[in-house]
Amino acid sequence: MVGTRTQDVPRQREHTAARGRHVRAEDLRDPGGRTDIANGVVEKVAARAVDEVAGARSAARGRAVRARVSGDVVLLSLRIRVDYPEPVRRIAALVRSRVRERVEHTTGKQVHHIDIEIVETVR
Repeated sequence: MVGTRTQDVPRQREHTAARGRHVRAEDLRDPGGRTDIANGVVEKVAARAVDEVAGARSAARGRAVRARVSGDVVLLSLRIRVDYPEPVRRIAALVRSRVRERVEHTTGKQVHHIDIEIVETVR
């Protein structure tokens, strides 16, 4: 019977984070395959990020977030509600910043564009 010798099997790199050293993002890439992130996952991350901004909420009706993922680039379309009497443009800027930060951190993909539609002001 022919077998594979242990020294012939490629081993995954050990993560230096376990040893207490700083780890760069490129060091964490899995050398053994590809990871696909579905549009729905990106949409959920973005919707939760909207709700983290004081004065903003995801739209109650319809799809509040739509994402298009192409390779490492994400395009987002958000429908949000803004608490009255908050300044709408300021809240939109805060939402855009928070969503970009969360999606890029969570997925490792670059957010290229975020369209925001204010669908309602609520008390």
